[in-house]
Amino acid sequence: MIGKIKKILIVFSIVAIIVSLFCKVNAMDNIMGPAKNFINKGSTNSPIDTQEAWNEFLPTAQILVVIASVVLVVCYMYMGIKYMFADPNGKADVKQKLIGLVIATVVIYGGAGIITVLINLYNNIFV
Repeated sequence: MIGKIKKILIVFSIVAIIVSLFCKVNAMDNIMGPAKNFINKGSTNSPIDTQEAWNEFLPTAQILVVIASVVLVVCYMYMGIKYMFADPNGKADVKQKLIGLVIATVVIYGGAGIITVLINLYNNIFV
């Protein structure tokens, strides 16, 4: 019984390999043609300038910082109100959550500042 299953698996494997070889030739032609066209089209265009990239990226980054600022203000107001009306045990809990909020603030504004500094630095180096 086990020998018969092994023979069936071997025959099935050989048939699968033969079929995949014939399909692979046609599939490679279908894949390689558009890939070569894509590479050739990209090599004729000039690369993106850093100022061009900054001009595209800047409005999106500003919108994200504004949204984050609004969310942070709302969170700080909520935490402040919660702190004012909390009992002593609740105040300790709010202080713990406030640490995470301060870290989020540093990450948001620090990230925006670092990106701005890096873009300006790279513009001065590579121009």
